[in-house]
Amino acid sequence: EVILSAGAFNTPQLLMLSGIGPRAELERHGIPVNIALPGVGKNLQDRYEVGIVYKLKENLSTLANAKFEADEQRDPVYKEWNEATPEERQQGKGFLYSSNGVIIAILKRSSIAKNAKQDPDLFIFGLPSDFRGYEQGYTKNITIKNHFTWLVLKGHTHNTGGEVTLRSNDPRDTPQINFKYFEEGNDPTKGKEDLDAMVEAIAFIRKIMNRLTADGQAEEIWPGPGVSDNALREWIMNEAWGHHASCSCKVGAGTDPMAVLDNNFRVRGTTNLRVVDASIFPNIPGFFIVTPVYMIAEKASEVILTDARQISV
Repeated sequence: EVILSAGAFNTPQLLMLSGIGPRAELERHGIPVNIALPGVGKNLQDRYEVGIVYKLKENLSTLANAKFEADEQRDPVYKEWNEATPEERQQGKGFLYSSNGVIIAILKRSSIAKNAKQDPDLFIFGLPSDFRGYEQGYTKNITIKNHFTWLVLKGHTHNTGGEVTLRSNDPRDTPQINFKYFEEGNDPTKGKEDLDAMVEAIAFIRKIMNRLTADGQAEEIWPGPGVSDNALREWIMNEAWGHHASCSCKVGAGTDPMAVLDNNFRVRGTTNLRVVDASIFPNIPGFFIVTPVYMIAEKASEVILTDARQISV
């Protein structure tokens, strides 16, 4: 067995470099076509996520002694965490460095999800920090003690037009990655629904913060209270990010020309090549993909071991 687990970007890259993928893409780079599979690298999906940042009148008391340094002499909070036993940490000792920092989380249905009687499609959560996305140097802003960030994560997104293509036939080159957020290749109606849902979530956050902003205890600094309606949609389209890339080598029925894998995780047209990573999902699952990835890994191990036992017998 050859088991490919290189992720949503590099799994399709390695398949294409090996001559398995869309014929035109392989021929464009002079790669001999071993198996023409048009779905390799297509259907790339991710979440939409944005951060709404507030500046508070006073520092957060929770962060008062935190230096955000792995130095017991300089950071008493780190010292407390480092000296705590696992049991003590579970009871709250050194709690600030024992978690991802999220202090509140809300599952919510947008009006679109409600009307369609679907599961919640918005995950809204708060951090005692300034976090606007994974831009260069973002960790420095996390140490600001009088900023609070509400993050909006749009689940069950409809952006299926993304793709991974080759930059060259050199395996040392990174692949070209284009999610096509809110762009061509996506259902325009569904893309608008995703955008509308995120606008609703920001309106919900502003409603929560109204009392604090009215009393002068907090001020929205990103994107700012003056950004609304069409300007807010434009801001979301420019600023949304994701870190749950998936679906670029999807599992599917034999009648689906874009399916890369069969239901045994095997690359179509091969006998002993399988893919086990986040690229196999036909559609991005839920809100966070780590648990579904664990589940497919368990299922794949069962399938592979079952096949191996049958062969050995």
